[in-house]
Parts: sequence; C-alpha cells; structure tokens
Amino acid sequence: MGSEYWEYANWITKVTLYLSVACIIGGLFCYFLFYRYLDFQKKILHYIGFSTCLGFFSSLLGLGVLIGSFADAGILGMFDTNYAKIILSTATGMVHVVRITCFALLIALMGGIFTHHKVRMYMWEKVSFFFLLIPIIYSFSQLGHSANLSIFPQILLSVHVLVMSLWMGSLYPLCMATLKISGLELQQRIHLFGRIASVMMVILLLCGLSVALLLIKHVDVLLTTAYGYGFILKLCLVAVILLLAAVNKWYLTPRLEIPTFAKKLTYAIFFEILIGLSILATTGYITTVVGIE
Repeated sequence: MGSEYWEYANWITKVTLYLSVACIIGGLFCYFLFYRYLDFQKKILHYIGFSTCLGFFSSLLGLGVLIGSFADAGILGMFDTNYAKIILSTATGMVHVVRITCFALLIALMGGIFTHHKVRMYMWEKVSFFFLLIPIIYSFSQLGHSANLSIFPQILLSVHVLVMSLWMGSLYPLCMATLKISGLELQQRIHLFGRIASVMMVILLLCGLSVALLLIKHVDVLLTTAYGYGFILKLCLVAVILLLAAVNKWYLTPRLEIPTFAKKLTYAIFFEILIGLSILATTGYITTVVGIE
C-alpha cells in the first residue's frame, strides 16, 4: 500500500471528522434555536448522537491510518503495536488520544440522554458538551502545518473551525425545519438564525483570512502550487455559499409566510449543504494530500 493511498485515507477520515464536528456543534445550536419544538428537538438529538459516533470512529480510524502509514505493511500495519507505542508517545499521538477520549465521553453522554428517553438536557449535560468539544476543536490546530504556528494563530484557527462547524452543521436541521414548521413560526426562527449567521460570517472570514496570510507567505504559493489552486477553489466555493446565504436572508426569509417560498428555501439550503460538503472536502484535500510546498 503506497504512501499516496495513506494520504487519501487520511483525507477521507479528516473530512469525515470535519463533518461530524460540524454536525455536533450545529446540531446543538439548532437544539437551542428550536427550544419550543420538542418533537423537532428529539430529531436533532438523534442527529447529534449519530454525529458523535461518526466522530469517534473517524478519530479512531485516523489514528489507525497514522500508524499504518508509518508501519508501511498494508492495512494490517494499522494494528502494528510497535509503531502504535512509538506514535502514542509523541505529541501527535496524544492529540489523537485526547480526541478519541472526548468523542467516547460524548457518546456516553448521549447514551445517557437516550436511555432516559428525555428531550430536555440538564445543565450539567450542556456544560459537559461545552468542555468536551473544546479539546476536539483545538485539536485541529495541533495537527498538520498549523501545528508550527504560535498560540494566537492556533486560537484563530480554532475559532474558525468552531464558527464554520456551527454554520455548516446547522444547515441540515434548518432544511428539516422548513419541512416540519411553517408560516410565521418558521420565519421567526430562520430570521433569528440569519441575524446570528451574519455575525458568524464576519468572524469566519476574518479568522480564516488571518490564518491564511500567516500560512501563505508568498503570492507564488497561490499561483503556482496545487495548494494555492485548491485554496482559490475553496474561496470560490465560500463566495458561492455566501451568495446563497444572502439570497436566503434578504429574499426568501421575508416571504416564508407564503408556502411556495418555504419550499424554495428548502432547495436553497440543500444546495448550501452540497457546497458546504465541497468546502470541507477541498479543505481536507489541500491540508492532507497536497500540503503547503
């Protein structure tokens, strides 16, 4: 199994991890956004529960891929105990362990919620989510090329990941909300999300561009390398999703009392989801398979 296969495997696990974190954070946000709708909150909890399992297995697989790439003995190299001991003794290995542990605890937390068949979370459960998600979010800045940055850029990257996750992970619940809720109630919830999303966009762009300027120190990197081409593609996709968000906020949302516009919003958000997945895939590709040359 060549090194390029391990790189592609790492890409897939990273994109899956991005997606799971986004769904957890965005799901929690929508859980509070739709606090009046118990039946819908229950569906969101299942969305979060599935995402925690996805995050755990993608993190576990990510560690296995890392071990396998060093062992260079095919798929069975993922279970090489000697290389596992070496990697787990490094800072990179410990980041993976912390990430896996946090996801495992999130699964246990969700298991407790589902076991008691409840929809409303206790305060300690909400706080637990907060403290368990912090190390997971921060872990993205501790791996790859961003690990060599100073603490402030790493914090900026973590905030970028947090806001991106909140926005991207909210899209599917919002899409489902357009099918479950209608009229003025839907308009009010979507309008509130739009107001919060406006702030998120500004933070997302400021943090993302700041980190990009620190990583891409020469214009030649953008114009002559695969990383640069991928980064430009990512910017184009971000521009498209921002345009869609603007259409949703300024054109569709004010007209949601009309049933046909609710259906149009469903299609628009679904398209946003597709663009969002493309952004995650592109980000994962340029940070794993390509890298900054």
